[in-house]
Amino acid sequence: MQDFYSAWLEASGRVGKTVEEAPRVAKGKNLNWVRTRQDSKAALMIAPETGFPTGGSLLMKAEVPVAWHTGRHLHGEEAIYVESGEGFLVLDDRRYDFRKGTIFHIPYRSPHQLFNTGKEPVCYLSGLAWPLEAFIHMGRIEQIEDAGPNDPAALAKAPQEESQYWPADGRRISMHEEQFERSGETKHGATYFLMGRTGKQNGFKATAVAISSIFLDLPHSKSHSHAHPEAYLYALQGSGYSEIGAKRYEWEQGDAVHVPPGMMHHQHFNPNDTDMKELRFEFGIRYWFVDQWEGYATIDRHMKATHMDD
Repeated sequence: MQDFYSAWLEASGRVGKTVEEAPRVAKGKNLNWVRTRQDSKAALMIAPETGFPTGGSLLMKAEVPVAWHTGRHLHGEEAIYVESGEGFLVLDDRRYDFRKGTIFHIPYRSPHQLFNTGKEPVCYLSGLAWPLEAFIHMGRIEQIEDAGPNDPAALAKAPQEESQYWPADGRRISMHEEQFERSGETKHGATYFLMGRTGKQNGFKATAVAISSIFLDLPHSKSHSHAHPEAYLYALQGSGYSEIGAKRYEWEQGDAVHVPPGMMHHQHFNPNDTDMKELRFEFGIRYWFVDQWEGYATIDRHMKATHMDD
């Protein structure tokens, strides 16, 4: 009979093999859309259920039909990007308006719900650490109300937006596209800083999951080459390819790219005549490893974005 330590050694080998052979790109054209109690239409992109070896995280895409709302529920932290549509979020009985390009950070176990008040479906992206929370027996989702059509009388009684901040501790909940802050770093053609971990920049306090930034890569350019623990990129605009672990992966608008846990060198390339733009999700578990083990410190080979011929 095999002893427990031998089983651990075998598991270690399987981990490396799983990461090496796993997919790197979730194709937006091939999503498996389903209806859930929370969403009229939703699909997992990067998730354990879709074959990606994540660090306990996931990326979901969902739509809210015209004159509908999502369910109302609570769970762990969540980061949301509104890709299209308009309406408002009710979080802890306070209203936060949104439109295309708005980002939200949902604090741990705060009841929340999205309402579509516009003339087109609301499409949004959601980053969660649910698999990790469930694995360590800290995950709990409570469904308070199911998705469905809006009640005009209830909408009429909805509160007006007072602030983009959470009164519980002053952290930021929402930010619109025109408020995004362009940073001075040169690792891409341009980088817009979005959610931070401390509240010192832009006011967000994203511990478990964050939409950390938007990258803009110029025509015929390549990003810096580097390695770090897990991150996701969602292609907002354009098409290109990424080299991850010395292999090339093509992607286009609507796809999501997975840089897996570990320290795989990766770099992103725009071979086209137009800009490409990527939304970046990151998860707090990576910093748990970075803080305790020097081997997981971020590594940079090339610090600046350059022309593809350089």
